[in-house]
Amino acid sequence: MIASAVREDVAVVSKVHHQNVEGGPRRRRSGQRSRSNTWAAEHLRELAVRLELEDDPHRPRAYRRAAETIDELAYPVQRIWKERGSKGLEALPGIGPHIAETLSELFTTGRLVRLDKLRKKAPVDVDALLAVDGIGPRTLRVLWQKLGVRTLQDLGRVLDDGQLLELPGFGHKREERLRRALRIQRSGSRRFALREAAGIADRLRETLALHAKVIRCDVAGSIRRTEPSIGDIDLVVASNDAESVAASVLEWPEVEHVYSRGPHRVSVHLKSGIDVDVRIVTAGCYGSALVYFTGSRGHTVNLRRLALAEGLHLNEYGLFRNGHRIASETEAEIYAALSLPEIPPYERRGGSEIRDALRRPR
Repeated sequence: MIASAVREDVAVVSKVHHQNVEGGPRRRRSGQRSRSNTWAAEHLRELAVRLELEDDPHRPRAYRRAAETIDELAYPVQRIWKERGSKGLEALPGIGPHIAETLSELFTTGRLVRLDKLRKKAPVDVDALLAVDGIGPRTLRVLWQKLGVRTLQDLGRVLDDGQLLELPGFGHKREERLRRALRIQRSGSRRFALREAAGIADRLRETLALHAKVIRCDVAGSIRRTEPSIGDIDLVVASNDAESVAASVLEWPEVEHVYSRGPHRVSVHLKSGIDVDVRIVTAGCYGSALVYFTGSRGHTVNLRRLALAEGLHLNEYGLFRNGHRIASETEAEIYAALSLPEIPPYERRGGSEIRDALRRPR
C-alpha cells in the first residue's frame, strides 16, 4: 500500500516511512518539512491562482493536486529531488514531467521565472484577497480584470463606491457579505488563551447537547489538545439529523457571520472574534471523526502512514481494509486496530508519541 501512495521507484520515500512513524528524524522540530514541503506547495498554489487570473482553465488544477501531494509527504520533497532528481519527483502522485521541471527550477534557483512574470503582469495581493470569505479564484479574477482590485484597500474602495453592484452576479446581499467578511479580515486573526477559548467552546457544546437530535458532542482541535494559544474552535457532533443541527447553529445569538453552511459542516465567526467549525457526522463514524478533527495534523498524517503500512486506509469516516470499514465508532477502536494504546489528546503533537506508544506495554 505504501507503494501505491508513493510508487515503488521512489524507494527512498517508503524507506524513511518507518523512521517517520517510529519517531526517527522529527521533522517538526528540525523545521525541515516547513522549509521544503510547505514552501514548495505554497509556490505551486500561488502559480495556480495566478494562472486562473490569466483565464487558464486546466493547469491550475494540476498544480493544486501536486501541492496536496507535497503537503501529505512526511519526507522532505527537496531531499527526494536531491537524491533521485526529476524522476524521483515524477514518481509522486500527481506530479508529471512539467511540474517536476518546475520544482527542479525552484529547488535550484529558489524562484520561478514564470511566477515572477505573472506577479509583475498582475500585481495582485492574492494571499490577502483570497483570505476574505466569499472571494475565490474566479471572483478574484473578475475583481482584478473588471475593477482593478489588487489589495484589500482596493476592495474596500469598490465596495464603498458601489462599483461592485455594476458587475453581473453581484447584488446587494453579496456586497454586504463581502463588506462584512472584509471587516473581519481587516480586524486580524486574534489568538485566544486556552482558558478563554475553552470556556466559549464548552458553552457552545452544552448548547448543542441540548438539541433533541444530538447524540453526542465534543470539543476537538487545539483546545482538546490543550494548546496554550487557540486560533479557532472545533466541535464534532454525532447526529442522524445533520440538517436540523446545522440549522440550529445558525440561530446562535453569538454568530456574527456565516462562512459556509453545508449538510455536514457549518463554519461561523462569533461576535467575540473567534471562528467556530462544527462537523456533524453519524454515530457510526464518530470516533474516527474525533481522531481526525482533534489532530494535530502531524499526528493524523503519521496515523495514516501507519495504517498504510498495515494495508489499511484511514480517514475521518473510519479505518478501512479493502474498502470495508473495520473501525470507526470510538477513538479506542481506531487506535486498537492500529495496534496502539489510545493516545491522550494532549500527547497528539506529531512528534514521537506514536513511537512511544508502540513501545509502551499493553
